[in-house]
Amino acid sequence: MFNSNPSTLCRGVSLRLVVLLAALLLIAAACSTGDDEPTDATGGGATETTAAAGTASGDIDEITWALPFLPETLYVPHEWTTGQGVVVSLAQEGLLAFDDDLKLTGALAESWEQVDNVTYVYTIRENATFHDGSPVTAEDVAASMSWNLDPENFSFVDFFYFPVESIEATGDLEVTVTLFEPDVTWQYIPALMAGFVMPASQLASADIDLLGTPDLIPIGTGPYRVVEFIPGDRVVLERYDGYWGENGPAKQITITQIPDPQQRLLAMRDGDIDGTFDLPETEIDQWQALDGVDVITEPALGLVVLTLDYETHPFGDIHVRRAIAHSLDQEGLISAVLKGRGERGTVVSPPDTWIPVIPGDDARSFYATLPQYEFDMEKAAAELAQSAVPDGFEFTVQVPGGADIMLNPLLSLAQNLETIGVTMTVEEVDGATWEETYFTHEPGLGMQVMEYSADFVDPVNYPTLFLWSLGAGPGGFNTSNYVNERVDELIAVALAESDPAAREAALKEMFEIAREDVATIPVYYFDTGMAIRSDLKLDGFNAFYYNIPWAIRGFGPK
Repeated sequence: MFNSNPSTLCRGVSLRLVVLLAALLLIAAACSTGDDEPTDATGGGATETTAAAGTASGDIDEITWALPFLPETLYVPHEWTTGQGVVVSLAQEGLLAFDDDLKLTGALAESWEQVDNVTYVYTIRENATFHDGSPVTAEDVAASMSWNLDPENFSFVDFFYFPVESIEATGDLEVTVTLFEPDVTWQYIPALMAGFVMPASQLASADIDLLGTPDLIPIGTGPYRVVEFIPGDRVVLERYDGYWGENGPAKQITITQIPDPQQRLLAMRDGDIDGTFDLPETEIDQWQALDGVDVITEPALGLVVLTLDYETHPFGDIHVRRAIAHSLDQEGLISAVLKGRGERGTVVSPPDTWIPVIPGDDARSFYATLPQYEFDMEKAAAELAQSAVPDGFEFTVQVPGGADIMLNPLLSLAQNLETIGVTMTVEEVDGATWEETYFTHEPGLGMQVMEYSADFVDPVNYPTLFLWSLGAGPGGFNTSNYVNERVDELIAVALAESDPAAREAALKEMFEIAREDVATIPVYYFDTGMAIRSDLKLDGFNAFYYNIPWAIRGFGPK
């Protein structure tokens, strides 16, 4: 999933369709439009103090949270960003959820079962209700999820539903999902924002263009309901006491937008906000220096990766790709850019995404057996000398402005390549220009850079994006235009097999081939960070903070 900052593109867009074609899959009844004046530049708004004193029962009257960017819509199929997720995951939910350890747990479904290799049956909780008080039925679930199956609806999350043949209400509280063919990744989709549920009656009668705007808020089932939504300014949520699960301590949550990182830091310092997510990876040290503020970091299960277009001369030359790989000072970048909070990239799947198959440390041990392409300019020069361009060459790579986690590796690489006669120009462009270049797959892609975070915890997630030949075309993430028949076969095995040992064997062979080919150049795996007032806690923070009801996950006074 992409970062929610529109200048760097959102984590997850409808253009991903082609990548996952054929197998990959992954609040409120009525709301006030609000007549209040917009919040001030720091996002503090009219609230003069935050985190009002708790009651004897441990309740907190109000908290104020900040994000770099708020969503334009609260209807998930119309937007797919982390900022949207932080808001809607408090007000809406799906059949399943991710727990604090990123494992699947029940949400609207009290139980679920995989009947055979293409059939999943979910039983809905009897006490689950929408914010208007109406009970959640199988028809509501089937209608909400099936909406993404219709190509005429132009759902931004329809790619998660490509494996699905049908979603049916097979009882008042029973939903049955049937796949076209086995796909192990389907198990995660009912826990994603893409599986969030709203009443079938609202979906059937709504003006789809208005749905998710301040004029028509989707009715959810989550622990909080939206009472005010001003895009670009704030969202206000109130605790829903009819929630089927345990309530959170905050009676009201105001989420404000503060795009400028320094203004957000000052708002935290001055007590205008109680916490924030999505700390800039390059600035976490500044946040840690604030008095009365705790900074929490967790592996983001994300990476920054370079792709080298096989169809653009001279990037199809293995010696050129090796020369570039040897010119990348990964350890130096982790120290300078990430301040030591990250890991050296080896393949596209961060090691902890392997947990459903093997422990993360076992994946790290496997990565150590692969070609390392360590930073060594003598080796880089030797590889270039064996290439079709021994005297060097020139190229330009674009990066979205303000995305330092992608920009800094490119600047470092350009400086190193210059010493062996390769001139690499780094061009900062606006997010829309960068997105168009990356996803249209016009000839001459050359080198591209991408920051991405996992859609779910499974090692097959990233290969389907960056290594599968189905992504080597318009809308796809495979901007290396990497096509290897054996790699495709092994990805298909990893998608279809449920046996961990069979999946492990397929994935390892696939990564061995791709690493030998230098199909991509992973830069580093990074962490994600949040800040919170030191008298509060949020024990449930993890890589999927934007996809879980975070305000009821170990949040409250210390």
